[in-house]
Amino acid sequence: MDLSEEQLIRYSRQIILKEVGGIGQSKLLESRITLIGLGALGSPAAYYLTAAGIGNLKIIDFDVVDLSNLHRQILHFTNDLGQTKTSSALRKLSELNPDCNIELVKDRITAKNSKELLKDSDFVIEGSDNIATKMLVNDTCSYMNIPFVIAGVLRFQGQIITVIPEEKTACYRCVFGDVSGVDNSMSCSQAGVIGLIPAILGSLEASEAIKYLLNIGDLLINQILYIDLSQNRFDSIKVVRNNNCLACGDNKEDLANKLNYDIGDSCEEKI
Repeated sequence: MDLSEEQLIRYSRQIILKEVGGIGQSKLLESRITLIGLGALGSPAAYYLTAAGIGNLKIIDFDVVDLSNLHRQILHFTNDLGQTKTSSALRKLSELNPDCNIELVKDRITAKNSKELLKDSDFVIEGSDNIATKMLVNDTCSYMNIPFVIAGVLRFQGQIITVIPEEKTACYRCVFGDVSGVDNSMSCSQAGVIGLIPAILGSLEASEAIKYLLNIGDLLINQILYIDLSQNRFDSIKVVRNNNCLACGDNKEDLANKLNYDIGDSCEEKI
């Protein structure tokens, strides 16, 4: 696509990068990203994706803005209290960049609707605070061969992994296995979180999406980046794909009949 004079100015600092250029910027403007959650991870991810010129952004969130959200969920302001997070975010993102076509889904992502919600995505960003939701997104994207990134935060710590199913990289389930018996109660609302850590991880998720779309740099594949702000630790932990993984293994077609497990309550609102 041809960039307008206004677009050449708006994205000039990106276009001047040899890794991006006009062709790369056009790719971003033609891309489709799905973002799950408009909380602490989703807020910075949505902001920077919109600013970067992602042309089509689908945002999935069912929650309303609460006072306890505001120290870390930077898209939402005091005047937004009680409003849906989708409507709150839409106003700011639309004002930030009218180039971005934003589709709002005011609903939970569940095993029943995950394939429909995620289809046609060039890349998926998972930003919930629920292990079961993360696993559902992992399983659905793996089955549908959609590249995606998953991040999580708690206290001063965060972790992130990117998965490219077509390249058979290790997935979230390869690392954490069966989570059906995991207690989801230990979330940010119970354990606490410093507001800066999700800002870092959410920005990294946006970075992974842009790098994938432009085919530049090194992605966080076959590894988990672990960050601990209290100790200033940034550790890369190598992970290996499990050939027998239910989601991405050699027999992943079996997953077609297993995407109906109970994921419990989605917890996008808790982060």
